[in-house]
Amino acid sequence: MSKSNNLLKKFVASKSKYFELPEGEEIKVRYLYAEEVPNNFDGGKTMCIRYHIEVDGVEQLWDRTSRDLAQQMANVVEGECIYIRREGERSKTKYFIRRAE
Repeated sequence: MSKSNNLLKKFVASKSKYFELPEGEEIKVRYLYAEEVPNNFDGGKTMCIRYHIEVDGVEQLWDRTSRDLAQQMANVVEGECIYIRREGERSKTKYFIRRAE
């Protein structure tokens, strides 16, 4: 990835409080903590997990309803660095978590 691409990605990430990961990408983040919040995507009818993560020194929010992701994140210690990888789009999206060495 070019120097300009990295700069632009960091700029976009720093301007949003919400974390987004494009399909097929993987990123290293620091897991801060999780909380249960109303789901913004259905008007708050259901609850989701809001993960607080640090990306390039900036805290961002990541709202997800995936039980599979929650099971993976249950094995991560607060403050730990992890890699998040995204595969698929829309309802076929899967996230994979692995510890950073």
